[in-house]
Amino acid sequence: MVAGLLIWTLQQGCVRDRTTPDTDPDDETNSFPVTPKPLFRLPSVLLESSGLAITAPGKIWSHNDSGNENQLYCFNLDGVLIRTITISNASNIDWEDLTVDPQKRIYIGDFGNNNNSRNNLVIYRIADPETFTESSVTAEIINFSYEDQTAFPPPASEMNYDMEAVIWHNDSLFMFTKDRTSPFAGYTKMYKMPATPGTHVAKAAGSFFLGTTIFSAWVTAADIHQPSGKLALLVPNRVIVFSNYSGSRFFQGEVRNYPFTSILGQIESLVFTSDSSLYISEEGVGSTPGLFYELKLPQQQ
Repeated sequence: MVAGLLIWTLQQGCVRDRTTPDTDPDDETNSFPVTPKPLFRLPSVLLESSGLAITAPGKIWSHNDSGNENQLYCFNLDGVLIRTITISNASNIDWEDLTVDPQKRIYIGDFGNNNNSRNNLVIYRIADPETFTESSVTAEIINFSYEDQTAFPPPASEMNYDMEAVIWHNDSLFMFTKDRTSPFAGYTKMYKMPATPGTHVAKAAGSFFLGTTIFSAWVTAADIHQPSGKLALLVPNRVIVFSNYSGSRFFQGEVRNYPFTSILGQIESLVFTSDSSLYISEEGVGSTPGLFYELKLPQQQ
């Protein structure tokens, strides 16, 4: 994570939503404003919520980001903490996102990489929490590197290896970068690798232009609604949803932007609850936890 995102408010006046560089930046035909509804403040233990996952009705999992405990926290829809699980063989270097597979196994992405200099990237996988009652569990480990990164860190113009977003799809993990290039390019890059323990090389699988500022283009979370195939990327000013694509060619599908009608806090995670509803969480400020939101998307025509 990087502090100082108060600059978002300063940038608001110059933000433009775009899908690809060839798209008219003033075209609003695929833009549908939405208003996230605050439901409650997160439990006090989740001051830096940075990932969300749902494994059972009314049970929402999250974690804190870099330098915090190696723990997952479960809370209910009243915002009450109901369970804590320690990952016994993991440390929290920079946990940034969660995803779940059809077996309800949770994948924890320890791949935050602000300086683009890490060579110890890892994703931890634990069993469906409903299958055990212990407060501690040993994770399976997925170590990985990026096939096209050769310098740690790379030149400023190539610093697009920070990661805060991951999904499971068709036996693979797909990750989406948070662009830190200078001058700022505004792209998220997608990487793919097997969703199995071991050591893997994450393969470059495409890129997508999101905008000209960090407010419009910094990807902080992702989720996929498995029944419909809708992929959601979270950036500070909106949610971008990809649908009706072939295979895993997400970026070649239909794209819809859902800009927020107001500026939220430092939003770091989202999860689908249906094909048109999501939850979003934000980091807290000082000793005050962030808000937990419900977001309803307009039905597609």
